[in-house]
Amino acid sequence: MTLRGDLPSGGRASGTPRARASARAATSPRATTSARATGSPRARASTVAGASGLGALLTDPSILKVIRGADRLKPGDVPKNGVTLKAAEATRLLGGIIRFVADVPAGSSPIVVWEQDGSELWVDISTVALTCIPGVIRVAVKVGCDQLPAPAVITVPFGVGTPEAPTGLVMSSLSRLDGPDVVTGRWTAALTAFTWEAILELARRMCAELGKDAAGLPLIPGSIAAGSQVLVVQPMARNDLSGLRR
Repeated sequence: MTLRGDLPSGGRASGTPRARASARAATSPRATTSARATGSPRARASTVAGASGLGALLTDPSILKVIRGADRLKPGDVPKNGVTLKAAEATRLLGGIIRFVADVPAGSSPIVVWEQDGSELWVDISTVALTCIPGVIRVAVKVGCDQLPAPAVITVPFGVGTPEAPTGLVMSSLSRLDGPDVVTGRWTAALTAFTWEAILELARRMCAELGKDAAGLPLIPGSIAAGSQVLVVQPMARNDLSGLRR
């Protein structure tokens, strides 16, 4: 399957993941399953819901320092350099935003239960981890159900560009993930959508940390790539689509 991010298209980029196109919502875990958690997701801590503070989670916070001259970037402009982050550091950042992606309030259990057509799968969102090889991002998460004798770690691979040959926000994945049949036979689409949204949200948050463009709007991802155990995100100023007719 091929997935395309919509962040560079000016209008959609200003919204949160909840404002994405209905076509994506139809394949997201929240649309195909329900997460069982107590409390209101809107009550989550501001450090999770906000688009700031990621640098505090890094060993070297300067990786996400504001780009000099970002406020001079016009619509569609791309800064000279992107952000290169070690996969282990990317996993640390994912841990800071994954509750937002999963709609789980701060302070509650990190284990959510997805339900679909009478079947259930629990997902431990605290175990989400990211690794990279050239051209491939892999996101792993621990899951379980009554039919499994022990929890299983499912890895979702995404084909992306490389730092030398970026492909924008286009990603591809498997039509059926590797793992126990009882999990991958029913939950491949939901797990793929969940981990895909996690990557996009991570990239969005990272770029927002890098500054605002000439219009005063946060920078957004223009491309996501992978090298050897490094994640590379290229920020850009969002396009101006105000002249387009509906």
